[in-house]
Order: sequence, then C-alpha cells, then structure tokens
Amino acid sequence: MKILITEPQDYSPKALAAYKTMGEVVLGGEPNADTEVIVIRLKNKIDKSWMDKMPKLKVIASPTTGLNHIDVAEAEKRGIKLVTLRGHTEFLDKITSTAEETLALILALARKIPQAHEHVKAGGWNRDQFKGHQLAGQILGILGLGRLGKMVARYANSLGMKVIAADPAVDANAMSRHSAEKVSMEELFKKSDVLSVHVLLTEATQSLIKEDHLKLMKPTAHFINTARAEIVEKGALEKALRENWIAGAAVDVMWDEEGSGAHLAKSELWDIAKGGQHNLIIVPHIGGATYDAMQITEEFIADLVKKELLK
Repeated sequence: MKILITEPQDYSPKALAAYKTMGEVVLGGEPNADTEVIVIRLKNKIDKSWMDKMPKLKVIASPTTGLNHIDVAEAEKRGIKLVTLRGHTEFLDKITSTAEETLALILALARKIPQAHEHVKAGGWNRDQFKGHQLAGQILGILGLGRLGKMVARYANSLGMKVIAADPAVDANAMSRHSAEKVSMEELFKKSDVLSVHVLLTEATQSLIKEDHLKLMKPTAHFINTARAEIVEKGALEKALRENWIAGAAVDVMWDEEGSGAHLAKSELWDIAKGGQHNLIIVPHIGGATYDAMQITEEFIADLVKKELLK
C-alpha cells in the first residue's frame, strides 16, 4: 500500500506509526500513479486533475468535517472512499478548538484587540481610541445549534450573554437545554448583538445568508464566521461592511480558499481589511489548527483508514 501524506509538518507520530503498519508512507511531495491512499489537510483542492494522477487511489482521508476542498462527486464516481470526521459526533464532542477560536474572535472584535496591539507597536498609548463593549448582557445569535454552536452557547452563557439560535433541525425544548431561545432566521439577524455562524456547508446551505439578512442586523452588531465562507452570499459581507450595515466582522474562512493564499489577491474582503477603516479581522482558517486537535484527529482518521482498508 502506497500512502501519501501531503502536509506532514508536525504530524502525529502515533498516526504516522499507524500508517506505516498499512504500507509505505511518503511524507510530502506530489501524487503519482502508485498512490493508493492520500491523507490531506486543507492546503490542496483534491479535484479531477489530482485524481487523474492517482489511478490506483482507494481512499482520500481528511481530518475535517467540511469537504469543499474535495471534489466529492468525482471521488464517488471513481469509487474512491472518503474518510473524514463528518458524522463522528461522539468523537468530535471532545474537539473544542474551533469553538474556542470563535470566542476569541468575538472578544477581539468587541474590545478592538488587534487594532490596539498595532497602535502600541507603533509607539502609541491612547486607550480612548479603542473603547469597546462588554459582552455581559448582549445577545449572541447562533446560526446552527449543532456541536460547535452548543459549545459557543455554553461559553456565551458563562459570560452573561443571552443566547438565541436558529436551526430547523433543533426544537425549542432541545435549545432550552442549552440555555438558548429558538428564533427564526430573520429574528436571529434582527436581534443579535453578535451573530456567529456554525452551519455545515452543503448544497442546501450554499449562500444561505443573503444581503437582505445582513441588512436586518443592528448597525452596532458584529458578524462571526468560522464555518465556511460560501454559506454567505458572495459579496454580501463586503457590502455590509462598506455600507456600515454592521459594526464589524471576524472571519476564519474565505471564498475560493487556496492553501497558498493566492485567493487573497482576488478578494474584496482582503482589500477592506488592508484599508483599515473597518473593524474586520481575517485569520487563515485556523479554527481547528491547534496541536491538540490536529494530533487527536489525525490519530482518529488513521484508525478509520485502517478499518476501511480491512473491509
């Protein structure tokens, strides 16, 4: 068995050892005709051109729940098995990194932490430029009260925030058990002081959030997206910031992401961030990128790959 690990930096030694029991492991490099298992992170888009280079490919393994970096239809057409974290709820309940990052972004926006830091780096010491708002008493709106949404709700409750949520798959009683009030999607955008997106990207949720939703938000509100950029209609968030429909935004994800960062040059959102006139934070898809989460998930995925190959 020829196993290619495309991004081996800081890879779990335990996971590597597991793969070595299955066959020959190649760390980094390009796919070739002998590759039978490819283990990826998020740097590369595994599309038809990649699969063409690997005619013997049996398994694509990705320690993610999102799959927009893989041409799923093409993989299914070729009979290639996808091994991912999607659906492994019991295991994922132990992985808190993205929820913790969401909280960090909420706090950074509310208190203008990045701007204040840059001000001090430049030799300034004027705190009056960076007055923010405390979160206690504010309303946190959560779009998608799944695994991560519930974690974020718990963190918000501990800060004294009121939590409201919109999710057609979760009823009011279930939401109340997580100290959240069920509202419609429109109410969520109207009432939230901070709105955080925790929706899985599917065909049904592509461009789920429209310009009209963002227009409903308070001009003092903040928008957080650590899910997938494509859940928001392309260009809508940029317009909301430029037109001052909202006070600020923090995103961990962008449309048409490329591991090299080449997508930034084509991004209006990046232009807005560089301009510095808006309270906008962009970070490079670091939600799950903690040593802890990555090692645990890499080991879990290696075990799933082994089970798949033994079928």
